[in-house]
Amino acid sequence: MSTPKGMKCTHRRLANGDRIHLYSDLEQIVLQLRHQTPTEEDILDASFKVAVSLSPEDALVLASDLLVSAVPHLTRQATASSLPDPELPSQEEEKSDFKARPPVTEDLIMDC
Repeated sequence: MSTPKGMKCTHRRLANGDRIHLYSDLEQIVLQLRHQTPTEEDILDASFKVAVSLSPEDALVLASDLLVSAVPHLTRQATASSLPDPELPSQEEEKSDFKARPPVTEDLIMDC
C-alpha cells in the first residue's frame, strides 16, 4: 500500500520479519499489520495485510496496553543482564588491577 495522500507513515520491521505501518493525519489513525511468507518457504503459512482505523482514545489505550505488557519483559532482561558474569573480573579485582594498565594517551584515542 502506498502512503495515502496527506498522511504520514511510520513503519517498523519486527524481530520476526513482520511489519507494522502506522498511517496518520489530523482526521484518522490507521494501524496496518503485514505478514508475508514466500510459498516456497511454507505453503501452509498465510500471508496477509490487515488494517484497523483507531480513534485517538483507542491509540492511547493500545499504547498503554503495550507498555504494560512490555515492562515485565524489559525488567526481566535488565535483571538478567545485571547478574555478574562469572568469566568477567569482579569490580574489586578491576579496582586492584587498575594501576597495572598502561595509561591512555592521545595517540590511542580514535575518532568514531
